[in-house]
Amino acid sequence: MNQTLNGFVHDWNKTHKYLNFSLNEAPVTDRPINVEIRYPAVKYKDVFSTETWYQLNDIVDAKSHGTMFIVTDEHLFEKGIIEAKIASLNHNYEDQRIASALTWIGEELFSE
Repeated sequence: MNQTLNGFVHDWNKTHKYLNFSLNEAPVTDRPINVEIRYPAVKYKDVFSTETWYQLNDIVDAKSHGTMFIVTDEHLFEKGIIEAKIASLNHNYEDQRIASALTWIGEELFSE
């Protein structure tokens, strides 16, 4: 993937109606610092379980090689909100790792 994370988020949001990403970047450096994910809670109510919550945390950590971490709790997850912090200054950070984790969230965890 030669696309920036910002470009990935932009393209995703243009083509996906029920799950959107919002990327926040650090001033001046434009390094990603967190991503927020929004989805209609009612549409995905069958996804919400403690098992799914732990799976989300573990897979995001693995797919991002320890550079993205879910920081919201199960209550926000049930309400259609996920926030993740991005460790973009870590030595092993790569945009495509974050994009891979976000793609998994959108295509596997929240498949339509």
